[in-house]
Amino acid sequence: MKIYFSLIVLFFVDFSWLNAQETTNAESFPTNFNAEMMNEIPNLNGSVVAYDGIIAQIEKSKNKTPFYKLDLGNGVKVWTLLMFKNKESKVGDTIRVVGYVTDTSQANDKEKKYLDDSKYIVIAFGLVDFKNSNFLFLGGADSQKQEWIDGKIPSTD
Repeated sequence: MKIYFSLIVLFFVDFSWLNAQETTNAESFPTNFNAEMMNEIPNLNGSVVAYDGIIAQIEKSKNKTPFYKLDLGNGVKVWTLLMFKNKESKVGDTIRVVGYVTDTSQANDKEKKYLDDSKYIVIAFGLVDFKNSNFLFLGGADSQKQEWIDGKIPSTD
């Protein structure tokens, strides 16, 4: 019974919102990417980017996690695949995500039908929705989570 309880506690700690030990400041959750930079995305393959977007469309990935088409403004949209579940966000919400730029060559057939010939997507390991007080982060990525809270774009180490 103790093992089950420990696993449940570990699950909630890994996938929880900000807890009392994590304090944010004005520099928390910085961005380094926007609509004007979309033509640079081939040079960012494998890099970590953080940006704001409005959810224009939601699909399910092969892992049953959200696959968002985010509107960055000026008609620029980028597909963003979350590495975790998120039942809170919906079409029309503005979110900030952080993740890896990757080419779409590994997408499965179901995902490719959404991609609109996009050559790159972002695989997100963190999400902030300021309006709805929603902060989600991939469990096990504690150092990247803390870096983003501290005002740095997370490293790839």
